[in-house]
Amino acid sequence: MNEPRKELLAVWGPYETGWGDVEFDNPEGLASDSKGNIYVADEANHRVQKIDPDGNLILKIGGVGGVTSAGAHEARPRPGTAPGEFQMHRPVHVDHEDNLFVGDSQNCRVQKFDAHGNFLMLFGSQGNGPGQFGGLSGPNGVAVDEEGFIYVSDTHTLLGGNNRVQKFDSRGHFIKAWGEHGTGPGQFAGAIPLRGRFGHDHIGSTIPEGPYGIAIGKNSGHLYISDSDNGRIQIFDREGHFIRSIGEGIIWSPKGISLDSQENIYVADYHMAPGLAGITVPPVKPEHRMLWVLDKDGALLLKITNEDAGGLYVHGGGRHHAVAVSKADESLIYFQAGHHILKWRIHW
Repeated sequence: MNEPRKELLAVWGPYETGWGDVEFDNPEGLASDSKGNIYVADEANHRVQKIDPDGNLILKIGGVGGVTSAGAHEARPRPGTAPGEFQMHRPVHVDHEDNLFVGDSQNCRVQKFDAHGNFLMLFGSQGNGPGQFGGLSGPNGVAVDEEGFIYVSDTHTLLGGNNRVQKFDSRGHFIKAWGEHGTGPGQFAGAIPLRGRFGHDHIGSTIPEGPYGIAIGKNSGHLYISDSDNGRIQIFDREGHFIRSIGEGIIWSPKGISLDSQENIYVADYHMAPGLAGITVPPVKPEHRMLWVLDKDGALLLKITNEDAGGLYVHGGGRHHAVAVSKADESLIYFQAGHHILKWRIHW
């Protein structure tokens, strides 16, 4: 396959964890605003950082001051439950008015902020009912359409597997939900069985993730949803009607997802390699981690590998979840690799 040229422009963040400016601890979500600034869900620091395209900090939201780590000169951020505070949050999304939405995962809610970081609203609570989110990881993906409707992927939970997508109006009022555990169209996470009190089983180090990242096509208006444990991307209309699935046999455990204006799909995942298919999961190696680019029909356009990144896809937890296409320059791609954020230019 003749691929476009990939150019690594910058690496943000230390090799190990950090909590200074433009330092991260397991960043789990990325989003771009209309000016090309990047929001980073700095998960284990319980904060969001807004960073300009040159890597300079603009603002921080959350990250309540905590106990000072040995040898450090500033307090390590800790979680909180008040408005504007987070607990192990994952997704971030910027709408067409440059408002920021944060899936405050372990607080089981979604929060909204303006472009200056001012708190605007929140909705959600722990549970299985309408408008509630799973208790173990809660919201894993958030997206907002041009009409202001909010879509949230609601994943595994201490109360049982939700495995669904919920739709809300612009004020956070519940409209509808769809999805359940399974492998069929419109179902999620079925490759991992759900049993017992907690709604999940550990298989090796794997816990079922269910629906993960969400992106909305600019032209079609369709929802592209990472069905992590089924190794595919499912596409729905905005009423939750299944259209098709793509990526089977190419991607494995897709997480973060982003679209460009042509609805090319950028997805962070673990690579489908010999021994990685199915539910028997050996350790994931750096060479199995990929950033994939597919067209809207699922044809492979590009992959960015650990070798392309000079070996930077190394992380003790093995997690690579986040990707974002710059809204100001679609040749710029941001990808989370360990505690780094990698900035790429794709020369198409």
